Order: sequence, then structure tokens, then C-alpha cells
Amino acid sequence: MNTLRPVEVSEYYINRIASGMAKYFWENIFKEIFTILNENTISNAGESDLINAIRTGKVWYENGAFRTKARFSNSVATVLEKMGAKFVRGAYVIEQTKIPMAYINAMNYAKAHMSIVGSQISDFLFGLDSLLANVTLDQYIGASVDSAFKKLQLDIIKSAQEKKIPVIELGIVQPNIKVPKQKTKEIEAYWKEYDKKADELNKLILKAKKENKDPSGLQEKLKELREEGYKQAPTYDVKIDDIKLNEQTKKITEDYVYNLKYWVKKWEAKNIIKMRQDVADMVQKGERVPAIQEYFEKRWKVAKDKANFLAVNESHLAGSVIKATSYQELGCNSFVWGRSSSKEKRKLHEEYYGETFTFDNPPIIDEKLGITGLPRQIWNCKCHMLIKPPTLAEIMDRTEEVRNAKRNIFTRLSYKIRNSKQRNNTAWRYRRLGEG
Repeated sequence: MNTLRPVEVSEYYINRIASGMAKYFWENIFKEIFTILNENTISNAGESDLINAIRTGKVWYENGAFRTKARFSNSVATVLEKMGAKFVRGAYVIEQTKIPMAYINAMNYAKAHMSIVGSQISDFLFGLDSLLANVTLDQYIGASVDSAFKKLQLDIIKSAQEKKIPVIELGIVQPNIKVPKQKTKEIEAYWKEYDKKADELNKLILKAKKENKDPSGLQEKLKELREEGYKQAPTYDVKIDDIKLNEQTKKITEDYVYNLKYWVKKWEAKNIIKMRQDVADMVQKGERVPAIQEYFEKRWKVAKDKANFLAVNESHLAGSVIKATSYQELGCNSFVWGRSSSKEKRKLHEEYYGETFTFDNPPIIDEKLGITGLPRQIWNCKCHMLIKPPTLAEIMDRTEEVRNAKRNIFTRLSYKIRNSKQRNNTAWRYRRLGEG
């Protein structure tokens, strides 16, 4: 299949973005919570193992028996047996009146301790809104986002150059990157000479037509000139350090960060309230400190999973729009739906494998929502967009657009997905939430 090498947003940078968001959650929410928990679970030297276990919540007395979540240590089990407790179904049963006062005091301490810890965490959670108002997500992910989309732009250019598509002549390179002056002069001189030869042949063709002569020989020469012209055109080996985000990609990148912040704030609004309520409920029920510790370990895992999901989903969505607009700048008007790299595949998308679609008329990507779009524009989609390289005629159409607009070949065109009825579809056009 004659398609360009498929490119995607780098997994390396997606992981860095996910790590940045996880770091944001950790430093601004969970770090302080675990600090409170750890500062209040230190055992006292010199106390018996059972007293320390009770004070720290690892062992507790409930319904007439001492219990633990994991298993009793040998030293704790020995103390309990000496106390007269009997091991029944994983717990040491003993009447409360037979428990020595030292252990009763430890149990009372554990209850008071739980109340103190819960109160400290609740106070922190209630003050989070004002704390988070002064923190921006940008500082945690900004550099990684910039690098991710610079790398994508570079890969798009490289994939086009592999098929001898003249990226410089088509206006997609400048001013995205700084081409050295000497190379700029070389390219300008080459295309100036090319235009001179093409103009001469066009004049001869027009003259032949006016004189009712057969212009086919001249037209064939013009076709050969065009083919050889683009094959022999000088190129520039672009490197990531050369890349500067163009205005179009910069706007999509800004929208990308905006959307991540939107979803993060939405997650915070929901989960901070939930954590406040859950802590209050645990304190009221007399739960142990280890139970709170376990609860927040689970909430921390949820936060990390959310960071990873957002990084993957939003990166693929933004990347698909950058690819669609960039490849259209190169004159590519259609794509082939490539196979998914995921183990779990959508049956609807499997039907599209190998099918060709135009950017102006993409297929339905979700039956329930009824939305149309490109590969990776719906959550968890890992399908590929395989781009068909433009024909010589399509390349010529694009270069004529540049010339007719009286633009220098090194001037970037302000571009968007052309002639598409899908521009207002949120899955198709990446934009800030809430905008029209």
C-alpha cells in the first residue's frame, strides 16, 4: 500500500505528560495527606509490640475480640495468649473486663488519635480549593507538551520527505523552523530556475493553441519538467531543535493544555468533596488510621490512572487534528483507516480497516454518539491514520495556491481543514470546551 509512514504523538512524551499530571496531584493533594498519616503512625520505643500495634491501628478490639487485617505477629500472639485470649476464626477472643488497663489505654489512644488524624486531613481538604487556585498545571506539563508536538511536527515532515514531497515548496516548513541562509538561497535559486522553464513552456503551449498547432509534445515536456523538478528539489534535513510550533499547532497545543486543566479541575471538584465526606464518615464510624491510609492509597491510584487516561486520550485527539491539517497542507486529501494496535478493538472500526476516506467526509467513529471523525479521535481508539501521498497534480494545486496568493514559498499558509462539514464536531476539531 502506497501510504506515508504512520506517525503518532510519541509515547515517551505522553508518559512524561501523564507523570507531570500525577506529580501535580501528588505535590498539591496527596503528599500532605500521607505526611499527616505517617507523622501519626510512629510507634513508641519501649512499649510492647501489642500496645504499639493497638496505638497505630494495626490491631484493634471489636465485638469481643482483637483483630488484624493481615496476620498476628508471633510476639503479639504470645502476649494475647498470655492475657487469656483464645484464637477463633482469625481473631483473639477475650472479654473486655479481662484486658489489662495498659491495653485499654492504648485502645482509647487509638480512638482519640483517629479523631485527630481525621480532623487534620479534613482541615487540609477543606482548605484545598484556595491552595489549588494558586497552582497551575502548566508548570508540570508545559515543557513536555511543547516537546511532544514539536516531535509530531518533525515526524510529519520526515514522513513527507521520505516520499519526496516538497515540504519547503509547499510552505509547511517556514517559519516553523529556521532554514540556514545558504540553504534558503539554494532552494530559492532552484525554484526560480524551475519557474522560468515552466513559464517558457506554458507560453509556448498557449502560442501553439492560438496557432491551432498540436501542443501535446510541449505538454509532455512540461509534465516531465514538473516530475523531475519535484524529484530533484533540494531538501533540508530538519531536526527537532529546529522546530518552532506554527500558529496552528500552537493554538491546538493551547487548547490541549486548556482541556487537560478543565478535566483536572473537574476531577478535583468531584473527588475532593468525596474525600472530605468519606473521611468524615470513617471518623464517625471509628475507623482506624490504617483504614484511612489504605483509603488514600486507593484514591492516589485513581488519580494516577486519571492522569494517564487524560494524557493518552487528549494527546491522541489533538495529534489527529494536527496530522489532518498538516497533511492537507501537503496536498493529501485522503487517508486509509489502519488497524488498531490495541488488544480490545471496536467492531465498527474493524469494518474500516483498509478503507479509504477523505478528510472532508470521515466515517462515524461512535455509533451511540453518532459522531464522525478520524482514527484516535474517540477514547481508547488505537487505530492508525495512513496517509495517501498527493499526486503531482495535487502538489501543483497546492503550489499554485501559494503563487496565486502572491506569497513567498517560505511563508506559512494559514490553514485549516478545508471544505469540511465536520468543523463544528467536537470530536473532529480540537478546541476549547464551551466554544462554538
